[in-house]
Amino acid sequence: MNDDSTLETVATTNFPAQAEVIRSVLESGGFEAFVVNSNAPTYVGLVESVRVMVESSQVEDARKFLAENQEAVASEE
Repeated sequence: MNDDSTLETVATTNFPAQAEVIRSVLESGGFEAFVVNSNAPTYVGLVESVRVMVESSQVEDARKFLAENQEAVASEE
């Protein structure tokens, strides 16, 4: 990742494990992906979203890649 690049969210979930699966799928497609808030508390009613982020220049391609590979994401949940 470049020092001057910014990150944008491509997926959100309430489950850290699912976010890691999404990150892994993105990385298999050549994207550098990051999971944010994976250690957030998940108390009932107080769930903080876990975000999967990529460089802003890759957001559109990453979202398209996830849509095309939704089966891989779903099969790992």
